[in-house]
Amino acid sequence: MDSNLFRLLPKMDRIIGEQRFQGLPKLLLKEAAKRAVEAARAEAAAGKEPVYEDILTDTAKIYSELAGGSLKRVINATGVPIHTNLGRSPLPECAADELKSIVCGYSNLEFDTESGKRGDRYHHAAEYLKILTGAEDAVIVNNNASAVFLVLNTFAKGKEAVVSRGELVEIGGSFRVPDVMKQSGAKMVEVGTTNKTRKADYDNAVTPKTALMMKVHRSNYEIVGFSEEASLCEVAQSAAGAGCISYYDAGSGLFVKHLPDDICRDRTIADFMSSGIDLISFSGDKMAGGCQAGIIAGKKSLINKLKKNPLMRMLRVDKMTLAVLQSVFRLYLTGRENEIPVNRMLSEGIEVLGLRAAKLAALIGGEVVSTKSTVGGGSCPMTEMKSFGVEVSVKGMSSAALDRHLRRWETPVIARVGEKVCFDVRTLDERDFETILNALGALK
Repeated sequence: MDSNLFRLLPKMDRIIGEQRFQGLPKLLLKEAAKRAVEAARAEAAAGKEPVYEDILTDTAKIYSELAGGSLKRVINATGVPIHTNLGRSPLPECAADELKSIVCGYSNLEFDTESGKRGDRYHHAAEYLKILTGAEDAVIVNNNASAVFLVLNTFAKGKEAVVSRGELVEIGGSFRVPDVMKQSGAKMVEVGTTNKTRKADYDNAVTPKTALMMKVHRSNYEIVGFSEEASLCEVAQSAAGAGCISYYDAGSGLFVKHLPDDICRDRTIADFMSSGIDLISFSGDKMAGGCQAGIIAGKKSLINKLKKNPLMRMLRVDKMTLAVLQSVFRLYLTGRENEIPVNRMLSEGIEVLGLRAAKLAALIGGEVVSTKSTVGGGSCPMTEMKSFGVEVSVKGMSSAALDRHLRRWETPVIARVGEKVCFDVRTLDERDFETILNALGALK
């Protein structure tokens, strides 16, 4: 290592004082210059001579990235509508408009305009939820994992919660049902086997300490073959017979069924509620098409107890979440659910997708191919939907290199990658086509 190379590294003041950087905010500029010099220092340690102009160029690039922020819009060309890594379900534009009108000023979040007294923040979305689900009441927390934790902590802390062995799932982010149950203070009682659990298993597990019987949606996997599970009705009946609470962690909330049973057997929350179950929790985004939230619906007396748990203060949602959910729920209630992007993507016919693929192929010079899409987000596991994609390749460039170029475009394009790069049109809007065209055109 040549220590003389380090003497060629410029001082920070010299970079910040450059004419090209005049007028830029000093805090971000200083950080950008610092990172550029650190990168040059690492290269000097490897024997590469620092070049001042290169450091200035790197400083400008890093500044631009910092000023623009790292969270940005991307184009989903994977064909997976509820893509967890891409923000799950996109919001309808009307929900974003309503959000802006509410949060950019003051709102009646906790103010009753009729009485002039303090109001209940959960009332705004809960009234719509009661109509949509048939529940007596509802409350909203920041995600479904919080909802599961809150229910268990409120009703089964220091007591027993009965659950099937076949439903002790792990979903994204190492979220494991047994771990959540343990942290909530509930004592987990496993019943049945991995592939078979019957009502009798729940009945026989009852002790004086049994407080809750829980059923869990399997989320991202299915048990096939020699299997059996207790229905929601049976779990509700078993709990009622034991004088304890029945609870279903439904995972993804569904208000209107778009996919036929031969593709997805999931039922609506209203269907689940009619089983007699006491409490149901589910996500506010995913198949519901709203934003991240954990919704708990069920008996009013139980919802009231949840609201009184001190944890509610830590898990409660803010005005932005409530504004979005209110808008999305209203779309369902007024028969406009197809304005919710995830519903449109799931319900679009193969003919429409074929026409969209043909249009994209003609624009970018690609080849239309048949594909299969999945729902994503742990919803309808094993489901595959027929779709169309457009495959492209660039001469002299591997599919991995082309994928990297698309991901690093100013509006990143996330596609499927195999022998060629494929844009699945199920998750594309025609407004996305120009960005794809420009990204590919930059390589010519």
